[in-house]
Amino acid sequence: MCSRFTKKMLVGLFAIGAGFALLGTAVGANPFVLDWRVLGFGVVSGTCETSFGSACTSISTGSAQGTHIGAGAYSMSLTTGNDNGGGIGTNNATNSSGGKCLPANETSGTTGTITAADGSTISFNTVGWLCEEGASGSDYHYNGTYRVTGGTGRFSGAVGGGSLVATFEKGGLTNNTYTKIDGTINF
Repeated sequence: MCSRFTKKMLVGLFAIGAGFALLGTAVGANPFVLDWRVLGFGVVSGTCETSFGSACTSISTGSAQGTHIGAGAYSMSLTTGNDNGGGIGTNNATNSSGGKCLPANETSGTTGTITAADGSTISFNTVGWLCEEGASGSDYHYNGTYRVTGGTGRFSGAVGGGSLVATFEKGGLTNNTYTKIDGTINF
């Protein structure tokens, strides 16, 4: 027979052991969440370059530099919707100079991609607004959020999210685009 003191001691040790087991499970299931930033420079193509309006596409690709990826590349393809101010082709969301603003997200069936220096990739979905910066026909900007949806290589199973902004030049010789992804990532 165990004494009353021995029983209390065994219950206490069992509780401590169970606590360590649960703590180990929680730590193993939740690695560190890391600050993540990627800066990109490239070219933009698509129908938004020549005809900014509902259902236009803006395709951006280029080089990227960032935390946890080193020197790499990025690609993103956005498609605009409409502002529900009327049917397709009409738009009531304008800036004070008459430029249009339209909701936009990753083109159906695609995701944005960041490719790291070692070839590993990070996939993401994004949603936000594409807006002309001045009058109709001017350069335009994207302001949105993103959610990491996975990846390959060392980023397999990656999750995270944050903000994504980009500027797009229109009508120039090179149609430059500048992109900034800022947020958190867990891999």
